[in-house]
Amino acid sequence: MTFQEKLKTLRKQKNISQEQMAEKIHVSRQAITKWESGNGLPDIENLIAISGLFNESLDALLSEEKSLMSKHEFLYESRTAYDLDSPKKIDLKIGTAHEVIIEKTMDEKIQLIAASNKLDSLTKQVKVKIVENKRRMDVVVKHSSDLSDSAAYEHLFILVRIPVTFVADIELSARLENLKIRDITFDRIEFDGKTKNVYLTNATGHVEMNTHSNLSLEVTEARGKIDLNQVNAVSKIAFAEGQTYYLKNAGRFTRFVDAASKIIVGKRQTKDPAEPVDFIVELNGWKSEVQVLTDVTRIKDVHL
Repeated sequence: MTFQEKLKTLRKQKNISQEQMAEKIHVSRQAITKWESGNGLPDIENLIAISGLFNESLDALLSEEKSLMSKHEFLYESRTAYDLDSPKKIDLKIGTAHEVIIEKTMDEKIQLIAASNKLDSLTKQVKVKIVENKRRMDVVVKHSSDLSDSAAYEHLFILVRIPVTFVADIELSARLENLKIRDITFDRIEFDGKTKNVYLTNATGHVEMNTHSNLSLEVTEARGKIDLNQVNAVSKIAFAEGQTYYLKNAGRFTRFVDAASKIIVGKRQTKDPAEPVDFIVELNGWKSEVQVLTDVTRIKDVHL
């Protein structure tokens, strides 16, 4: 949970308004609104006052802000926020980056944070352009000519926060090392491009991966479906302990194998699972293989 989400939650749990909170810590109501909307952080004196008011440690209040992306701390950041007033199809064109994280926010703004420890001219080298119409929003990350793809691939991190009220259909195109989809419920996320690692953590929805590169996927406390649309690829997928799943082979010359490379599902099949499961993995495309790195006895209905 981000600082803004924690602040709003703590205030509501204490059943006080923004005005009442502002009086108690001697700031303006506009300051509370600014903090709760993610447009700024309190200074250290106000953080200490908030900590005392809600009996929360500073570490607890700032745990996610201090570990913005997978416990990285960044020297350089550039933030963009844009109001959303209704569900829209969101088209994210990221280009090249080391890592993209997609997660929810309780705010009503879509937020994009570019971060790095090496790109000291980040605010000049990475710009965000947003174009919106009634049904669609295009979010484009543009690199300046002096930012090479190799530097972006090594050192650029992108965090995208989607308002929980308006999460719907997301298209993402990018060239990445890592894609992380976490703490979010969505209708569909479709990825086009290249990435090595995909992490689904506490996420619910339908993911489509349109990439011919070899993938390593990790599924933890996730529900829904992932479509792997691949050609001549060898990928791996790992499930958390206790997750139930169904493997659906819908491609040509495609198959699932276990950790010892023994065939689990080697013939084309398209029927749905007979019993409810947490997750469905559908393999499409041509001449591709997915290795399932978990105990095969937990797989339900893998054969016709």
